[in-house]
Amino acid sequence: MTSEDIDGSPGAGRSLVAAFDHVWSRFTDRLAGLGNDEYFWAPLPGCWSLRRDQNGRWTLDGHGGDGPAPDPLPITTIAWRIGHVGGLALGGFAARRFGDGAIASDDIEFPGRAPDVHTFLDGNYRRWRDGLVALSDAEWWLPLGEGWGPYAESSTADLALHVLDELVHHGAEIGLLRDLYLHRAALG
Repeated sequence: MTSEDIDGSPGAGRSLVAAFDHVWSRFTDRLAGLGNDEYFWAPLPGCWSLRRDQNGRWTLDGHGGDGPAPDPLPITTIAWRIGHVGGLALGGFAARRFGDGAIASDDIEFPGRAPDVHTFLDGNYRRWRDGLVALSDAEWWLPLGEGWGPYAESSTADLALHVLDELVHHGAEIGLLRDLYLHRAALG
């Protein structure tokens, strides 16, 4: 993305969109060459992953992290992390903030094959990014409202920082899982 692509997003919003674009490029570049075996690789027993349900739909274990979680949290596969960050963080918050309402993990068509990951991620990122770019300077700072529960007084800027954090930390975890997969024979 170039600065011309974000001219409609003023002030701090423009800086946040530029940060998203930088992190997004780094994240998606890191996914080059991802294959199915690696996508579903579980480095330990009991990993949360993406699995087919009884109806053949792909679903995330643990409702994608959007529900009660065990303690300690299980290790997750690349497929789970991509579903969580792409479907719930980017797509879910885009639907909730810029669309017609909340989205649950049961509403998301998760990619059941590594070759489908790029399309899944790109579509959800585009919806999130387009929503941010369309905001006026003032809209970045307005409270989200009572529909956001304990985050009602938070602003879209606060929400964007949360989603950016999700993208950065899950992207780093995916990068580490890719490194471990590459050297899995040495792990024992």
